[in-house]
Amino acid sequence: MPIHLQSFFYRRTVKPVYSIARWQPGFCKYPVIEPFVPVHQGRAIRHYPPDKYLTLYAEAVKSRLGEVENAINNLKRLKDATLCCWCNQQRQKKYEKLFCHTILVGFLLEHHGIPVVYRDGRENPIWDIEDRKRFLSLIY
Repeated sequence: MPIHLQSFFYRRTVKPVYSIARWQPGFCKYPVIEPFVPVHQGRAIRHYPPDKYLTLYAEAVKSRLGEVENAINNLKRLKDATLCCWCNQQRQKKYEKLFCHTILVGFLLEHHGIPVVYRDGRENPIWDIEDRKRFLSLIY
């Protein structure tokens, strides 16, 4: 029952496929899992350095934790699924390692016992184990 995390542009997908981005490319028509979308207090979380982004996304998750946990429980019922966002290394030349909220979603899913497959650069995240601990501590 792994959940695969990747960009919209990665060619191998495991169905069903969901978007966890604010919008998606025209060639995609995936259902959106809104509680994972990087928005806080009605505003997109963007243009922040990784440390601040992690904090803001944790605050967003905590503010809608009931919805997030419902989404996690729904994903637990699936055999497999793919969650997509725009980010990949080709679109992020500013950072050596991938900087995407899907990685933080992966931390949440793993915290809830769901196996995660990090793809399309997510296997080389900008955040490390200490960041993961801090992220989860800001929520729980």
